[in-house]
Amino acid sequence: MQQTVGTTTFEGSDEERRLAEQIVQLARLQGRFFSVNAPINLKLDELVGFFASQDKGRDPAELAGAIDAALSANPAVFARGETDDGAVTFTTTRGGRAPVAAPEDMAHTLAERFMTPVELPPPPPPKPAPLISDAWTQPPDFVEEEAEEEAPPAEAPALVAPAAVEAPPAVAEAPEETPVAEAPAAVPEPAPAPALASPSPTEVPVEELRAALAARLEADDRFVSFGEEYYPEDLVDRYSRGDMRRIREYIQEVTEPLGDEMLLQDLFGRRPNEPTFAAARFSLDYRLSREKRDFEFVGTRDSRLWATPNLPPIGTTLRKASELGTDYRYLLDEPAAPDVGAAVTHTLTFFEWVYGVLPYDGVFRQLFPGPYLEDQKTAVLRFDVPQLFVSFLAELRYPTANRGGYLVGFDEFYRENLAPGAVMTIERTPDNNGLFVLRFTATPAREERLLQYDERRNRYVYRAQEIACEQNDEWVLSEARYPRLANVKPLEERERRRPEAVVGAAFERAAENVGTKAQPRYWSSPDELLPVANLERPFSRRALLDVLESPQYPQFTPDPDTEGAFFYEPPAAPAKGKRRAAEDADEDEDIE
Repeated sequence: MQQTVGTTTFEGSDEERRLAEQIVQLARLQGRFFSVNAPINLKLDELVGFFASQDKGRDPAELAGAIDAALSANPAVFARGETDDGAVTFTTTRGGRAPVAAPEDMAHTLAERFMTPVELPPPPPPKPAPLISDAWTQPPDFVEEEAEEEAPPAEAPALVAPAAVEAPPAVAEAPEETPVAEAPAAVPEPAPAPALASPSPTEVPVEELRAALAARLEADDRFVSFGEEYYPEDLVDRYSRGDMRRIREYIQEVTEPLGDEMLLQDLFGRRPNEPTFAAARFSLDYRLSREKRDFEFVGTRDSRLWATPNLPPIGTTLRKASELGTDYRYLLDEPAAPDVGAAVTHTLTFFEWVYGVLPYDGVFRQLFPGPYLEDQKTAVLRFDVPQLFVSFLAELRYPTANRGGYLVGFDEFYRENLAPGAVMTIERTPDNNGLFVLRFTATPAREERLLQYDERRNRYVYRAQEIACEQNDEWVLSEARYPRLANVKPLEERERRRPEAVVGAAFERAAENVGTKAQPRYWSSPDELLPVANLERPFSRRALLDVLESPQYPQFTPDPDTEGAFFYEPPAAPAKGKRRAAEDADEDEDIE
């Protein structure tokens, strides 16, 4: 059996099932504005004419027999009818079932109501007039002593009517008609319900219910969606071209992405305590999402931010976004980490400190939110640093098919407060997945010569730098630990794109040469190589081991005597021309 849209099941041969499924789809297209159970009539002659126009080489008589056989084989889907003149008609519904004639309801027809009048209820019993006590007919006595002795409430029973006094016997007779003991007999009737084979609706997973509801709403033209929210289309607020221009100019004036709540309050005077504020927020988000040329959604589920195409970029200008995405391509193969909780502790590498970035790796994918919309490329997140009373924006660029994801916008904060090797913690906030808290442990200020990049000279140099934060010593590039990194020129772009060239350069810059000067052979461990490899491009420990252990790069071999250590033998360099040799000589003189 073959399934189609919904729960429709077809019978017959493969050709008959395929043909029946096509005709059901054709019927749904014809009756797309019908109700689910409304009958849709399909004449056999018209069906033959339609399919004959699609396949002009087929005999109409043969096609009529095939259609008749295919639809007659599915009586649960198509009801066959034939007139006296031989015209055949098949009837189905948009729900994919044969129509069932509903019994005519004659209980509430006009004739039935006239012929069977409703019995009038009995008139209510006459309300007796209240009796006035005889005490109120006597002349008043103004003697204070007697007045104090009188107790008017004691005469109150005389005001009660005789009918009210006789009421209790009527109440006592009520249990004779509906005994209380018979009421529990009706309670055991629902008992067979737990014995049903079908599961209770509460046992269905919430995700399945949400997916089923979303599929129904997506298929209904009366509803529109934005993210996980749906709303009737005819109730969505509409905005004019002038309103859209005001929103665009306001975002450009502020020069940073703005939230939907701020736009509603500042431009349209809406207040969050209004009963219709949630509907207005949905309407604004939905209308802006339709204007893709002028607006881009860069928010999250809880922080819905909107940007315009000409806003200033967030983050460094030392490296293009496409180049950073290529550098982080290796993250596409990184497995997702288990649940990381509400906070992640991260050690800052030299590459991240220079360019002000963070990797969107398997750990940070669990902490930072994913795309809220299907076609969303970036998300702007806010980071608060409570100990410095600082707040700034960072841009999360989601990975694509051939580029990795990363966060950019930390360069100014890194330069002013941290150093390569610093340890920091990023925490999510419970009520806003677009707001994060960044913390680091402050230490007494000290001065140390650390590696820096001299952009003017295009060299790595050691300079005195003040450090006032906790650091991971394994990632600190100090002059005492890596003295040979001084005045080293970065690799050319074509070389830094090759991971084996970057790892080889890390061996030459930081490892011990156990060979000869003519035939060098370097020896080191991944822990020593990883901070140096991150000078040129981002590397994780897993990516570094993939290069060292790959048979594709025979220049790297494991040390059989020391576990975890590797040798590197540089491959023979091609012969240089005179011009290239002269350029290298000039560079050596510059270094000296």
